[in-house]
Amino acid sequence: MYFGLMYISYPVMIPGLTQAIAQSSDHVSDPEEIYVARSLRLTRIKPTDYCKRAGEDFDPTAEDTYHFLSIATRGSDGRVTSTSVGKIGDLRACYGRTSTPGTSKFFAEGQLSGISFKGAGDCIMMKSISPADGIVPFRCHLEISNLPQGYVGGLLTTNTTNSKIMTGELTDPPGYTMPSIATIRLWRR
Repeated sequence: MYFGLMYISYPVMIPGLTQAIAQSSDHVSDPEEIYVARSLRLTRIKPTDYCKRAGEDFDPTAEDTYHFLSIATRGSDGRVTSTSVGKIGDLRACYGRTSTPGTSKFFAEGQLSGISFKGAGDCIMMKSISPADGIVPFRCHLEISNLPQGYVGGLLTTNTTNSKIMTGELTDPPGYTMPSIATIRLWRR
């Protein structure tokens, strides 16, 4: 006598698993893109007419140009192993006076990974935590707008240090990453 087996398969939905798999994939439909990059200051000049783009109430004190560089981190602990893997974008920025000592207005336009944007925010001097004479830490942010279709906005935050040498890779005193490590979050519709 022969008994055959018949298999009937039903899709099984495990709560949370489908969502976890979807979140682990690299899809254009993800609600946000997160970038971590180094900004390398190329120039610092007196403000030009470009800074008028920041608005009438912006009193510019400096104008900079930057490259965004990709970085590498060690997977086991997140420590940065390279701050200059490759160029991934550009930024042009203006800094302006405020009535608060140690705080500057911050306006910029640029592109990151082919995505153009504009931003406005501020930079705050953190001199009380300076690691060495001649190194001045700042924390800066930009609220990002003017993104391509499909994006609703974003936020750029930096951990910045200035030294006696304001442009390029060298610092005085030596050994610091100039000037910023930035985290950029872009949100989609």
